[in-house]
Amino acid sequence: MNKPMLIVVNVITGLFVMISSVLGYGFSGIGEGSTNDFTIIIWFFIWVIGILLQFKLKTRVIGLIITIIPVAYFLYIYISAVMM
Repeated sequence: MNKPMLIVVNVITGLFVMISSVLGYGFSGIGEGSTNDFTIIIWFFIWVIGILLQFKLKTRVIGLIITIIPVAYFLYIYISAVMM
């Protein structure tokens, strides 16, 4: 993957994960079974770890995979919420 495309993917996934984490943190106490607040914020920290791993050439692929994991999680949550 070329460098400009990698930057675009990281910015888009970063905004998505950060906004989803903040919304999840804000709405976590509304439901019947409240989720622990830190379990939602941890997904943003996992994304940050993936970004940090992408700085080295040797760990770039694993960093990209770790960056995509929170995005897939939030997409799964949104899709399952829509299907209810």
